[in-house]
Amino acid sequence: MKATWRGTLSFGNIDIPIALYKATGKHGDLDPHQAHADDGSSVRHRRWCEEEDGEIEDREAAKGHRHPVGRKIVLGDKNMASPPLPDKKRVNVLASVDEGGVDPMLFGQAYYVGGTDPTADQWYVLFRDALRESGRVAVTRVTLGARESLAVLRVHDDLLVLQTMSRPGELRRPTGIAPRGDITVRPEELKMAMHLMDILSVGFDLDEVHDDRQ
Repeated sequence: MKATWRGTLSFGNIDIPIALYKATGKHGDLDPHQAHADDGSSVRHRRWCEEEDGEIEDREAAKGHRHPVGRKIVLGDKNMASPPLPDKKRVNVLASVDEGGVDPMLFGQAYYVGGTDPTADQWYVLFRDALRESGRVAVTRVTLGARESLAVLRVHDDLLVLQTMSRPGELRRPTGIAPRGDITVRPEELKMAMHLMDILSVGFDLDEVHDDRQ
């Protein structure tokens, strides 16, 4: 398995060299691209300037932002440049919280955390077992690519797993989506629904669920 990130896990005064490996991936998926229906040749997408009604080169393109009042703002490389992100190769442990204290709605991509220095394996195991025994997850800050984000470290079997997460303020409010509040469910209806769930669960194996449409 190829590592996608290498750096250091910092826990207090302890630094553990680690590598991250994507825990999920799509296997056997088709990778369709746009093609000309008549001859099968690939379709090219060009950069087109509406004002000049013509194609432009990649180097002429910049980031643009349309202001709500209609003003167009063009952002060049200097505008887009940002100060270097702190601790770009470091997973910083901020705190530990109860495993059920983080809303699963915030979770994103998961990565297996592997050690890269056998001499530091003792610290890896110490940190892993401390999380396991306490029933907690560690809230961390990490930079993957160009974005700094929050993430949690949890225990999965004998490994640590890092899972990126959105910030609570980024979770949208589901206004107007839930059913109206005046609906009443009778006890016998609830019992019937629970019985149906039990029937559907008999012999179910998640590993046997395949993408038949593919």
